[in-house]
Amino acid sequence: MKRRSFLAAASIAVASTAGCSALSGDGSDGGGNETVQLEDSSAGATGVTQTLRIPVSEEIDGETLGAISATYPRDQFAVDSASHEAVVVGVDSNGDGALNEQYEADAISGINNNEYSFTVTLDTSYELAEGDVVVLDYPAISNPSEPGEYEVTVALNDGPESTVTVEIS
Repeated sequence: MKRRSFLAAASIAVASTAGCSALSGDGSDGGGNETVQLEDSSAGATGVTQTLRIPVSEEIDGETLGAISATYPRDQFAVDSASHEAVVVGVDSNGDGALNEQYEADAISGINNNEYSFTVTLDTSYELAEGDVVVLDYPAISNPSEPGEYEVTVALNDGPESTVTVEIS
């Protein structure tokens, strides 16, 4: 339980600073405010928690929150499996950076991953609204061994994918 509280607090802390361009590892496409924030943006870092912040688009407004996914460049990042208890999922519905809705492990119906992507599926009754920001902490990513900018694709439900640039130092 202490780990969950820590992750939730870390998620809120990261979320509240999402707009700060000085954050190491903050990636954004500049258009839709999607971000992938790294706990450690060092080249070669392993077991890194990455926080996805994905705004709800008009295309999925009114849908029930059901899935969050990220796809990393093949042969660059490594995505390992994570337990339901280690993943933090929530929604910032009023834009203040704090999670207004948070889902425990029992709301996660599945975590599917391969070497370069993951999808977290959820069983919630939360109706997404345009302007909401869905936040997910995934704790099992290994960064590329070379510094540089990398493109990560993120999506909610079956909605449109967005490409986010992540900087590895």
